[in-house]
Order: sequence, then structure tokens, then C-alpha cells
Amino acid sequence: MEKPTRHVSVRSEEDIVRAVVAAAEQGSRVRAVGARGSKSPCHGTSGHALHLDDYDGLIDVDRNLVTVQAGMTCGKLNTTLAQHGLALPTAGEWKRATVSGALLTGTHGGSRRHGIMSTSVRQMQIATADGKILKIERDDPLFRHVGVSLGLFGVVSTITFECVERFTLELVTKVLSFEQYLAEYEAQTRDHEIYSAVWLPRARSVITYAANRTSAAPQHSRRPKRFSPWMLALTAGSRHFDVRSLVNERRFGSRSIADSGDILTPLDISPRLANGVWSVASRMKATEFVVPADRTRETLDKLDRLFETHPEGLANAVGIRETAGDDFTLSPAHSQGSLWIDVFFNDLPSFTPAMLDLFERLDARCHWGKHVALSPSYLRGRYPEWDAFAMAAAELDPMGLFANDFTERFGFVTYSSADHPRDRP
Repeated sequence: MEKPTRHVSVRSEEDIVRAVVAAAEQGSRVRAVGARGSKSPCHGTSGHALHLDDYDGLIDVDRNLVTVQAGMTCGKLNTTLAQHGLALPTAGEWKRATVSGALLTGTHGGSRRHGIMSTSVRQMQIATADGKILKIERDDPLFRHVGVSLGLFGVVSTITFECVERFTLELVTKVLSFEQYLAEYEAQTRDHEIYSAVWLPRARSVITYAANRTSAAPQHSRRPKRFSPWMLALTAGSRHFDVRSLVNERRFGSRSIADSGDILTPLDISPRLANGVWSVASRMKATEFVVPADRTRETLDKLDRLFETHPEGLANAVGIRETAGDDFTLSPAHSQGSLWIDVFFNDLPSFTPAMLDLFERLDARCHWGKHVALSPSYLRGRYPEWDAFAMAAAELDPMGLFANDFTERFGFVTYSSADHPRDRP
């Protein structure tokens, strides 16, 4: 991970502009680092790191349009919207992620009816490399690039969301056999507004999470989280024992009724704790592959055979969710309904190449905020407007002020070596 040369605490939009101008004058780089919880190094910088912890306020509410500062967390956003009788139709699971970081990496929910979080954005303001504030509306040609852009067009300052009326969700958790899950998948995904799952391949079991809007009063039952230490233990034990009897309705079945934000965004683990866990479990990687939704049955059948052949590769249960397609250039769900497969794997020579070969044959993409396991050369071919994105970013940032090692590896920004900030005297 790159190490910043300077840390800047942001409290206003003017602070962001000053930091960008200072970095440009010093021949350095600059990025907002968000919550620093991504499993990929997409948030790193070798220059000025902008911390938005104190830049997280509500700016304006105009009917269903809500404008917030970029450092607001997803958890605080849900609470703020609820106070005004509003909500987002879908959201990521982690409360501590900043809304700007979540949007720019393509964070999503688990609903065939809704797209990724960025589909709820009406407008963004960004501080560009020339030290100006650029307002980008949904009908602006740049919007399709900026909505999922890894921060390469500038530092996001404010975000305006187009919200829906506040709603309550009833979440029902069930345990199915893998075969039953496959048989019911299409109907269940179609009939429920939110439908996701956790799959324990060696236990031949799937825990499903189905949620729909309800007029019933919220209850104080806590929504079960999809991943837990218990899931890790079951996955590890399943390599040596038959654990199917432990994955049962009594242990995992539940019913929760709560505000949509509490159901959609239940994880509250701190970034420091999360990163500490990953530093210890250095061999384990958390990636998320995204395949065309019309290849769901093929994907799960082939994954089942892969995990049967290579049980040593799977480190945790497998997450399964679906989203609608969108038109953001760099979105993993660009132009297609998409199946998102969370895979926690042990990076082993006996497993990793076989997994990557499988997902390449499935035309997969990757979630930018998690370990990006697929190669830059392969992924470039999976995004039809990759070059258009790179050209648009280079036009706004010809010196690579907002670039970092991660974005350079993927070739998202083109600039001459003479203009490279780190090469200037």
C-alpha cells in the first residue's frame, strides 16, 4: 500500500480545493482516502491524503433530493434520510463506508429491481485538477464516467441523491439445500424486492435472505448478518466433517422487521478492526466476481464443481446477490443484469489459477472495492468504453494528480512521463 506524504483533515469544500491546488503546485498527488476499508488498494496515494471524517454533514433537502458532504458514512446517510421521511431503494452493507467511496467503487445492494448505489445519484460536485469545482448532473455526458470512477476525475465534494419515501422491510431468513436453492432461484429473485444468500458448498446448504416492504410496525429483533466467525468455522470444519446438520432452520432461520436502512446496511465493524483482521489473514483474499445474470445457473453449477475439486481454496461462505444493469462506464454491472459472487479464498497455486480461469470463461468482472483478482488485460476487454473513460479522465487530469499505483496498474489514466507528478523536479 502506498504511504501518503501528508495528511489533510477536511472540514469544507474550500479545504478540498486548497489541498488539490497545493498538491499540484508541489508536484505531488492527492486523493480522498475514504474509510480505508476497501480490500483493494484503490484508495491509496503517495501524496496528500484527504480525510473527510469531519466533512460529513447534510447540506440540503429539497423534496426527494438530498445533498450531503462526501465524507458522510452510509450508516449516517440512512439515518439522516429516515429523519426526513426518505430512503435509498438500495445500499451497501457496511455502515462505516463513506458515501463517496461506496459510489466510486460500484458498491451495490442485492436486488434485481434496483441498480448499484450510484443509480440513485442525481448530481455530484468534484474538485478538479485545475482547482475548480465542477458540477456534474445526471444528463451531463461526464456523468456516466464519474459515477463509478475510483476518484480519477477529481475529489468528490458533494453528492445529491434522488430518494424514495421511507419504507420498512420484513426480512425472512431460511435454510435451503443447494439443489432447492437452484430450483427456486428464479422465482424467489423475481418475487422478492431484496434477495441474497450465503452458500456453504461443502455443507450443500444455502442461507437465503428475502426482504419485502411491509406496513407492519418495526420490531426490535436484530437483522442477522450474512458473514460471521461462525461461517468461517463452518467452512473450515466442512473440509473434514459433514456439517450439514449444523446448518439448520433453528440456528439460522429468523424474521426481522425494521427500517430499510437497518436491513440493507447492518455491518458496523470499524475499519481499523477490519484491516487488522486482514493483516493477520494475509493468505485469505476477499474478492467479488460479477457475471451476467443470465449465466447464474451455469455459474453456480461450475463453482460447485470447482469447490468440490479444490476444498482447500474456499476460506468462507460464498455470498450471492443480483442487481439490475446500469450505464456507468466502469460499473461492474455496466449494460447487464448482474450476479455478484463474494468469494473469500485462500490464495493457493492449487486453487487460484483454476478459479480465475473459470471466471474468465464466465465473462466476469470484479468489484473495484475488493481484491481485484482478474488481470488488467482481461478486464479491459470486458468494458466496452474503457478507452473512452481513460481519455475523459486524462482530459480533466492530464498530470495524473488523482492517480495512484492501483489505477496505473489498470491503465485508467494516460499521460506522458514528462507530466508525471512524481517525475517532476
